[in-house]
Amino acid sequence: MYKDVPLTDIVDNPFQPRGDFDKATIRSLADEIAAEGFWNGTLQGRRNARGRIELVFGHRRLRALRLLKIPSVHVELLNLTDDQMAVRALEENLQREGLKDFEKADAVKAAVDLERQRRKTAGESERGASETIAKRLGLDAGWVAKLCAISLSIDNEERSLIDGAISAKTALAAKEWGGKRYMRTLVRQAKAATKPDAKVSKPTENTVAAMKRAIKTASDDVRTKLEESIFSGELITPEQVDRAARRERAAQVRRRKPIPPDLKVVIVGWTDDLNDWTKKLKTVAPYMDYVEEEPTTARKFRAALKQLIDVSTELLKAASVK
Repeated sequence: MYKDVPLTDIVDNPFQPRGDFDKATIRSLADEIAAEGFWNGTLQGRRNARGRIELVFGHRRLRALRLLKIPSVHVELLNLTDDQMAVRALEENLQREGLKDFEKADAVKAAVDLERQRRKTAGESERGASETIAKRLGLDAGWVAKLCAISLSIDNEERSLIDGAISAKTALAAKEWGGKRYMRTLVRQAKAATKPDAKVSKPTENTVAAMKRAIKTASDDVRTKLEESIFSGELITPEQVDRAARRERAAQVRRRKPIPPDLKVVIVGWTDDLNDWTKKLKTVAPYMDYVEEEPTTARKFRAALKQLIDVSTELLKAASVK
């Protein structure tokens, strides 16, 4: 049923996900309506207990009409439940730009909660409510579950802290691992990444995952120290974490092994041995063609040589750690 409703009697959908309306966008829409007219019948609503009309969607259009001081508009009045109001408003807004991460998360969470309540009232199992909303909205069930987790986990104080610097997904990943402290660190890094001379990119949830992978193989005591450096912002890339992990491993080895009584003499001896072996290997070079004629001998020689190279590479890495 269509009814001509005074704009003063129309209120927002109580489940409207969008919290902020860009004034410039509303002004542009008002100019468009003034130039081309408004297509009556594009708005839908329901009558609430106080006799006012709750708009299903079209809140920017309503604000543009108010800006033009249009007295009334045709609204299709429908008999809708709370969960239908929530889902229809969300469906409309998901198709449009500008819906913020947390607005989307809160709206999806509200829709899931309403579906759970509907099932509970009907004596049905509440399990599967999230999947039902995902299907209605055309979203992946896992993504709906993550949006609900974002809505539940990130409070208003933390949202103010984030203020668009990092995505909601990044904030959730950071908080689940390192709490509010790591969230603050990633916000600082994200802001630093916007500067012209920035040497690192803006952190994302993939950054958090990469940092977690970088310390996965570290022992428990080293991992705790690395996490502390990550959460404080001392380490900001997986490469830095890897170097720090190698540095800590090398320090552990040094602590476990007694230092030779005259370390300088020992190192000089090692250096002489290495120089001797370098000379010996150089003498082999002209005869490598002959070595290859003996497959078994050549295979053993290459294996021994590769082992020497691998060990030397590891020693060089350890020596380069600062």
